[in-house]
Amino acid sequence: MDTVEARGRADLALELAWQSEEASHRDIHFAQADLWGDILPPRLTAGLSGLAREESFSRELTSAEAMPAFSKDLIKELRPEQFAGGCIAPRQGRFYPRRLLSGVPGVPPGSDEPCRCIAADHHGFTMDLNHPLAGRKLTLTATVADPAPSTPAAGQGVDWMSIICTGPGMQARGPRGASDFLGGPALIRDDEADDAVFYAKPRLVGHLDSLASTQIAELYGQLVPPGARVLDLMSAYQSHLPDSLETGEVVGLGMNLEEMQANPRVDQAVVHDLNAQPALPFDEAAFDAVICTASVEYLTQPREVFADTARVLKPGGVFALTFSNRFFPPKCIYLWKELHDFEKMGLVLDYFQESQSFGDLGTLSQRGWPRPEDDRHFGEYPTADPVYGVWGRKLA
Repeated sequence: MDTVEARGRADLALELAWQSEEASHRDIHFAQADLWGDILPPRLTAGLSGLAREESFSRELTSAEAMPAFSKDLIKELRPEQFAGGCIAPRQGRFYPRRLLSGVPGVPPGSDEPCRCIAADHHGFTMDLNHPLAGRKLTLTATVADPAPSTPAAGQGVDWMSIICTGPGMQARGPRGASDFLGGPALIRDDEADDAVFYAKPRLVGHLDSLASTQIAELYGQLVPPGARVLDLMSAYQSHLPDSLETGEVVGLGMNLEEMQANPRVDQAVVHDLNAQPALPFDEAAFDAVICTASVEYLTQPREVFADTARVLKPGGVFALTFSNRFFPPKCIYLWKELHDFEKMGLVLDYFQESQSFGDLGTLSQRGWPRPEDDRHFGEYPTADPVYGVWGRKLA
């Protein structure tokens, strides 16, 4: 049986686990690692030696291995004209690329590294230039996907810690609580015509690649209990429930009847436009679980939908949402196209928190996996569609 060699190559799933004030988080990145030439915590690479496929090694990162400590010196009080030349005003809690700042020592022109606006008014604004994970306790787990891959590694000198820590942290709230996500034109769409027209033609295809679909199914399989009565919210051709999960009735609520009737997991199909009527046509506490796949970005009344989803869930029931970086731009809310992918998880977490009906919140990201060969974009894009998940449980 092949095992990882101390100075060899290995395909790894690198997982950061951490906790924010509002949720637990798991961020996973695939790595084609050269254990001799690439940059990983030395204690981690030593612990990987001799491991076989699907075996893991975990370490809580030391301060030297993790992000730099939080520094008050990286909190900057700036004038309005120092952000995008004064043409736009940053919103409290939101992240922005540093290239929008001017006259800030240590910030090079053109930098896409994120910084967070933690306060703003007409006199100026306060930007936090600390890494979003600064000061967090991090546990890094490496799981062996292939102990002796035949494909070449990404190349010596790859800083995997930098790669896996780019994005994580942005889904957590800032020091002043809820971010100013929904101000201005946030919920406006390019195409405000009747949604029934856009969705009238059935799309009998999967919208994500097969690996992303499998990863979503694995998450739902972990969250949805066997025998559950499930509401597939904004349902379509696929429900992404794992084949191995035996459920009770699965009710699909979506915009196209033909798509839902072609979905093998849907037992009952309900045509309903949540943007026209966010109230769900179901009794209170009617479901054990609600799932929503690659659709939350289309909600124009998200607060109302989350509140009514809580109404139709039994106490302790899970509401799980997943999405990727693929969507229909004309029907997507304006804000979604503005946000970093990890900040989108923060937006969905805010939907949960603002409803005041959910606890046990969590997020998951999966990135960097090779694109499956059966995907129509194989050879065009090197990596599979990323997967982002956010969930919570109905409070008693």
